[in-house]
Amino acid sequence: MSCIFSQTDTIHQNLLSPNLLQQIASILSSFRSNYYCQIIEAHALESVVALGVTWKNPIHPHAEYFTIYIDDSIREVDALQNQLLNELEKNSLLSNSDRIIYSLMSNQVNTISLLESNGYDLIRMTYEPTLIVEDCLTHITELSHPTALTYKEALSNPSLKIELLDLLKRNYINTHQVNPAANLTLSEWESLLLDGQPDWELSLVGLTNGSVSSYITIFSSDQASIEIGWMGLEEQKPASYSELKQLFKKQLELFRSKGVNTIEPEIDTTDYYACELFSFINVTELESFNTYRKII
Repeated sequence: MSCIFSQTDTIHQNLLSPNLLQQIASILSSFRSNYYCQIIEAHALESVVALGVTWKNPIHPHAEYFTIYIDDSIREVDALQNQLLNELEKNSLLSNSDRIIYSLMSNQVNTISLLESNGYDLIRMTYEPTLIVEDCLTHITELSHPTALTYKEALSNPSLKIELLDLLKRNYINTHQVNPAANLTLSEWESLLLDGQPDWELSLVGLTNGSVSSYITIFSSDQASIEIGWMGLEEQKPASYSELKQLFKKQLELFRSKGVNTIEPEIDTTDYYACELFSFINVTELESFNTYRKII
């Protein structure tokens, strides 16, 4: 199929093919904002049959992120996807980014093949299993952490608050070397934490000799949906991982007391804390959300 590519500030919704419009219906509002750096339309047969978009993440300033939407009812999808990819890459070279990032599910084999053939490397796999609290309790055999505080308690103490934010910052930077983080102040990290709306009663901090030595962050929209996010330790050695498991044991007991039956951890292969904590899971049997990177 012969297509004409054009860059635009906002999509022409009236020209979108029905199939493509259905794909992006839930995110149409974002196209009316300044969220995207690039919006490239592919026109054919008087319709827009594909879109390529890129955006920036202020936490990771060196990268430009992109994705492609294609009307999968048309012929030659792979060729069109490759053309859009080249258009997006060409324009990204003009930005101040030094890498481009594409994330997708592991079952999207055709797109993965396209990325790999164009020089993209797999840098991270993310697993998000649903786990039963009682099953986790059988795997975490450590005793509960003896000196744990809720985020609400820790953040109300000025010195512990600084220690927690500093540790969170250092751990995040160390587990994101494949896509370096921005050099943010502790105040900015506090804003990031608050914007994420963690559960102040279920997120826990572990103390050693009165100082913050571990933490596990919980995000919950309701009691039926508990997501486990940022976690980390002051020290990276085998004995320290035992402390993280003790803190998780305390958390699991708290979940049970609150009537929480299932949890959903985010396990990144670049996050050695999460990988160690959930090492009792065979993640290779699960689908993953894969991140590919190309240095430009």
